[in-house]
Amino acid sequence: MNELVPNDFTYLEQYSQYTSNPDFWKEVLSQLNKDLGVEDVVKVAAEMLKGDNVAELLVKLLEKYLPEITPQLSEVLYRIDINEQQLATLKGMPVDIYYRCLGEIILKRVIQKLITRKMYSGKKIE
Repeated sequence: MNELVPNDFTYLEQYSQYTSNPDFWKEVLSQLNKDLGVEDVVKVAAEMLKGDNVAELLVKLLEKYLPEITPQLSEVLYRIDINEQQLATLKGMPVDIYYRCLGEIILKRVIQKLITRKMYSGKKIE
């Protein structure tokens, strides 16, 4: 996994065949909620799952939600498969920036897991 650059979603360009499809974002939401362990904790109206700002919207929702689950955060990050080295780079950051960056790391990992699973299962994302 490449190093995260805050507020930089250019890594999504390589997945543009997927990210331009609102159904892909529905699958990302579903996987994200599953990994967070709470059904529909991250909710987005279907009409908001279009355009270039979907990733930004999801990160903002995560940024608001993550402080609420701080006691369970290590379990959630393990479930999502977040690298400990990435977490180490966040140490010492101000809290607001920490949760912003953590939200971006989580979203990036969920997208990668979903695309990898689809590629190896032979299923199309429609």
